[in-house]
Amino acid sequence: MKTETRILGIILFITVVLLAGGIFFLSKQQSLQEVKGTATVQIDYSKGQKAGPDSAKIKLVEFSDFQCSACAVAESYLKKIRSTYPDDVQIIYRHLLIHESSKLAVSVAEAAGQQGKFWEMADRLFETQSGWSQLSDPTSFFLNLVRELNLDENKIKKALDEDEFKVKIDADMAEGQSLDVTYTPTFFLNGVKLNLHRFEDLDTLIEEELNKK
Repeated sequence: MKTETRILGIILFITVVLLAGGIFFLSKQQSLQEVKGTATVQIDYSKGQKAGPDSAKIKLVEFSDFQCSACAVAESYLKKIRSTYPDDVQIIYRHLLIHESSKLAVSVAEAAGQQGKFWEMADRLFETQSGWSQLSDPTSFFLNLVRELNLDENKIKKALDEDEFKVKIDADMAEGQSLDVTYTPTFFLNGVKLNLHRFEDLDTLIEEELNKK
């Protein structure tokens, strides 16, 4: 009798574990389905700052704001994606200005991009966000970053003085609005808008998309 009871107990335990595992698997699948929309929108992939080749199987468009704290958190995941999928994923960075000092930060990053260091400046802007986001005028702070990256400071200052990137910023803002982008960061994976609650899901969605090819 004791042996039968023990066997029944083991069977019951295994059944509970299997059920729990099945529930977890289903909930995970449902959450990923909720993250990824069904409609594919038309995005102009010729615009924006790009990391990865144009031939990449996956286009990951991000509408972001350098002063957005959630965007700063997302950046660490994007850096991992850039290093993990250098040939399969092209990340396209677009601007959606929400915060007060965002335009100046964007101008500094775009000016750095003219000297081949957009992504380096973007990384520094996110890494130092807490240091400049509360400043009424972070110009001096940004110019220190310019010097750290050994960029031509005079060219950066000229670009800022002339508001050189206004047209580009306005174009990003207009396209973001046309795509119903209302918050940052917002991601589009091969034209499908994502509703992310966890940035960790980006990697899973990328793998899922790559396996379709």
